[in-house]
Amino acid sequence: MKQTIAKYIQSCTQCSKFNITRRKPPGLLQPIEPPNEVFQILGLDRWGPTTPSHDGNRYVLVITDRLSGYVIAKASPTNTAQDTARILMEEIILVHGPPDVIITDQGTHCSNELITAVSNLVGCKHVFSTPYHPQTNGQTERWNATFVAQIAKFCNDEHDNWDIFYHLSFMLIIMEYINLLQVSKRRFDTNRSHPQFTLGDLVWMKILVDRGKPDARYSGLVRIVQVLSPVSFIVEDQNFQTFQVHSNNIKRVYAHE
Repeated sequence: MKQTIAKYIQSCTQCSKFNITRRKPPGLLQPIEPPNEVFQILGLDRWGPTTPSHDGNRYVLVITDRLSGYVIAKASPTNTAQDTARILMEEIILVHGPPDVIITDQGTHCSNELITAVSNLVGCKHVFSTPYHPQTNGQTERWNATFVAQIAKFCNDEHDNWDIFYHLSFMLIIMEYINLLQVSKRRFDTNRSHPQFTLGDLVWMKILVDRGKPDARYSGLVRIVQVLSPVSFIVEDQNFQTFQVHSNNIKRVYAHE
């Protein structure tokens, strides 16, 4: 009887759409295979916009080497694909050689045809992180979060001299990073579910933007049409529109028995 009640609750449409999940997000850690050499796999992310500096800079492009943790940061006044391509060419490709893989978010400064052309020209693979799941490029995202706290300590009250100190901030972070121990995959996966989804499965998809407090937390039904990894999927809604989602933003649809 207990199992029957549990299955009935699981198949409740309103419960699936509105209930808050009180457990760890599903999906086991999917660590990227460590590269064999430095500057083989790079993570790119933009910090900004922020208060314009005296030199007109408002953004910082942060480039992180996956193997060594080494970081290269470059300030710029704009956030365009042209800036990203120029900095990537001048600071990485012409100095250290072309990487094998570049990991970025899906912002226009990285998804532009220009970045694709540069990647094709030097023979590197451009990989996009899953939308609304910055953990895919977590190493670079963590550097950005730490960088903001550090640079704020050096700025004046107007915050318009930050680009004088941002190199110093990154140097201090690198020195601190050397002494840190990374959390192991086993610790991350403890008490975390790992739902198995396959092609054709019906799922609820979490509403991540434009949701009011009384609104449903999940929408659907959507169907899994492509499995990208154990935790990343392409889903299709009833209007045949597709979305890339992480397993912690979907949950299985249970039918009444």
